[in-house]
Amino acid sequence: MIRPTEISPFRLGIRGQEAVSDETLAALFALPAFRIVAAALPDPLLAVDSDENILFLNAAMAQLSGIPAASAERLPLANFLRRAGFRLEENPEDEGRTDGLARLVSTADGRFLPVQRRVLASGELARGYRLYIVRPGETPVLPRRASRAAPRADAPELALPPGLKEQVQRATRAYRRGVRILLLGESGVGKTVIARHVHDLAAGKEAPFVHVNCGSIPETLFESEMFGYERGAFTGALQAGKRGFVEAARGGTLFLDEVGEIPLSSQAKLLKFLEDSTIQPVGSPVSKRIETTVITATNRDLREMIAQGRFREDLFYRIATFPMLVPSLRDRPDKEALLDALLAKVNVGRQPQLRLAPDCRAALLAAHLPGNVRELSGIIDYLDIVADEVAMPKHLETVLSVAGAPPAVPFLQAEGTTLKEMTAVFEDQVLRDAIARYGSKREAAQHLGIDNATLIRKLRRLPGQGLAG
Repeated sequence: MIRPTEISPFRLGIRGQEAVSDETLAALFALPAFRIVAAALPDPLLAVDSDENILFLNAAMAQLSGIPAASAERLPLANFLRRAGFRLEENPEDEGRTDGLARLVSTADGRFLPVQRRVLASGELARGYRLYIVRPGETPVLPRRASRAAPRADAPELALPPGLKEQVQRATRAYRRGVRILLLGESGVGKTVIARHVHDLAAGKEAPFVHVNCGSIPETLFESEMFGYERGAFTGALQAGKRGFVEAARGGTLFLDEVGEIPLSSQAKLLKFLEDSTIQPVGSPVSKRIETTVITATNRDLREMIAQGRFREDLFYRIATFPMLVPSLRDRPDKEALLDALLAKVNVGRQPQLRLAPDCRAALLAAHLPGNVRELSGIIDYLDIVADEVAMPKHLETVLSVAGAPPAVPFLQAEGTTLKEMTAVFEDQVLRDAIARYGSKREAAQHLGIDNATLIRKLRRLPGQGLAG
C-alpha cells in the first residue's frame, strides 16, 4: 500500500512499512518531474543519501547556502555545511524515528533556521535517506544540542573590547528586567551577534531566538508573517494555518533586524503588540497573549526618519528604552584580536592551520572595510579557501580590490569643502589606519614621527573615538 508523506506543499508516495532500495530512492530523486516540483518549492530542501552525501537540493536551498546545486550534489554533507557556513544540530531523541526536528545554525552569528527532518528507510541501513526541509515559521526547542557536521561548532566566541563588553553587560541587565533594547550601528558591525549573545546570557541558549529581517518582508505580507494566520484566511494560505514570528518567539527573543525598513502602514500593527503583548492572527476572531522579549536593530537614523514622517515617534519610544551603539570596525581598538579570533574560528578542525604572513596581516589591519566585521569575516573565509597554509598579500588582491581599498580621496568630491576640512579628513584616515596597523597609539605615533601626546590630542577631536572603549 502506498502511503503519502507530506513534504512541504507536495506529497511523495513511499512504501508503508517496507524499506526500499538505495537504487529506487536514487532514481526517485533523479526523476525530472521530482526535480521540477522540488525546485519550485519556496522552502529550502536538501536530500542526503545513506552515505552522508548530498543527492539533491532545490533552488531555495542553493540560494540559502550560496552553493549552486551542480556544485553541491555528491558533496559530503559535512563539506557542504562547512562551505555554506552552517552546522546542523539534530535532536538525539529523534534517532531512529522517521520524523524529527533540527536546526541549521549559522557559524558566523549563531542565528538558526528550524528544519524538519524526514527519513526514508533504505535497505537494511538504519539511517536511510534523509530529507531536510527548512521551516522558517517553526521554532524547534531541542532538549540538548547534537551537532551533526560542523567542524566549527566549538570555535571560540569573539572577544569584545572593554567598552563594548560593558555595554553588553548593561544590555543583558536590561533584557532580564524586560527592557527593550535598540542596537544602532553601521551595516556589518555585529548587531546580530550581540543580540544573540545578550539572548544567550539572559534567556539561555535553548530559549527560542527568532531573527526577523524586516526589510525582506513585503508590506502586503507583514501582518501574516509577523502575527500568523488561520486556515483559509486568504487565497494561497496553508490549510493548517501558520504561526507568525511573534508566536514562534514565545518565551524567548524576537529580534527585529532592520526595523527602520518596516513600512509606515505596518508600524501601527507592531506598535499594538508592543503596547499590550497581544496579537490577532489574520482570519482569527480572538487575540493571543505572547510573552517574548523584543530586541531591535537598525543602521538608519530613526530620529531623522521621524522628522521626515517615515517612522512613528511612539514606536521609537517603545523600542528604544535601552539604545546601544555598536562601534564600526575602524573605531574598535581590538581589531587585531578580532582578526585572530576569526582566524581561530576557521582553524577549528583545519589541517594545516591557516596563518597570515606579516604583510598580509598588516594589509588587513590597514584596509578600509565598509562592510565592517561581516566583511572581515568574509575575507578570512575566502583566505581559508584560496590559501593552503600561509595567506600572502597576493591572496588579498581580489577581495581588497573589490571592496577593501580606501575610496579615492572621497573628500575631494564634496563641493564647497575647504582645504582645512579636507586636510582634517585625510589626517583622520591616516591616524585611524596607523593605529589599526600597528596595534597601539604609542606604536602608531612612533611610525608617524610624532609624539604620543600629539597623537592623543588629535584623536580627541575626531568623532566616534569615545565609542571604541
